[in-house]
Amino acid sequence: MRLITTLAALGGHPIRFSAVAAPDGDPGSTVIAPDPRARIGRVRGVRATKGIPYAPKLRMDVLTPEGSGPYPLVVYLPGGGFVSARRQMAAKQRRYVAAAGFVVASIDYRTTSVGATYRDGLADVAAALEFLRANAAEYGVDPGKVAVWGESAGGYLAAMAGTDPANKLGAVVDVFGASNLATVADGFDAETVAYYTSAGSPIPAYILGPDRAPADYPDEMRQADPASRVTAETPPFLLLHGDDDRIISPSQTARLHQALLRADVESTRYVVKDGGHGELSNHPDLWTSIDLMDRVVAFLRAHLD
Repeated sequence: MRLITTLAALGGHPIRFSAVAAPDGDPGSTVIAPDPRARIGRVRGVRATKGIPYAPKLRMDVLTPEGSGPYPLVVYLPGGGFVSARRQMAAKQRRYVAAAGFVVASIDYRTTSVGATYRDGLADVAAALEFLRANAAEYGVDPGKVAVWGESAGGYLAAMAGTDPANKLGAVVDVFGASNLATVADGFDAETVAYYTSAGSPIPAYILGPDRAPADYPDEMRQADPASRVTAETPPFLLLHGDDDRIISPSQTARLHQALLRADVESTRYVVKDGGHGELSNHPDLWTSIDLMDRVVAFLRAHLD
């Protein structure tokens, strides 16, 4: 993740940290305190196929459990502040999930670094799903059992993909992703709020294009909010957020969680005590704890296996 902050800064979109944590207080969520000392390690029984082209200039890495299959498919969407998307991220977590009996495909997708918006990112997710379903036998995939899993910017895209019925998903895992990007910094200090809601920030740029402020385009921002797209047919969600996240306010996943519950969609939200924004935090080991990762695996098994 240090590479992500460097790339963002070099691209003119530095990742800003709030001086204060934002309150959560969502009544429908469960606070968990994983033991950071009990962390997942490198697992065996998984074979890797890397650099598979699935769309022009885009590639994926696929992890497949050893065995005959077919296995349920989980498509992983990396974070990167909407500036970059490196499929190599979360290597230990992806291998852990694959070893539990899932094909895990991590994909590149287009970002603001190439002038893309979220519509391009969603098109890339759809293209990856289509490719993997079309080549299900080659990669040991059960095309009828598919989930998406994303972190940060990837969590946002996972939520958006999950609220599109055309993707035919069975489950969504959203790890500290945004929902309403116009309020992504709610509860943070005033300077951070101003930065993330101003024209030129990478967050509004990924929704609106460059040099457009969210306040001037409320309808477009609403269309880009997964909470506004939830229906009774939306698949089950697992949402995770740290209570000390200084980049994406915890209110974002709380807002989406409440929208899902109002639509009678199954949604589970865990608030990680002392958890920040993944590796960009004071306690990154919480996000590779056995407790947390076993909750992710259990959710995927319940809805795909």
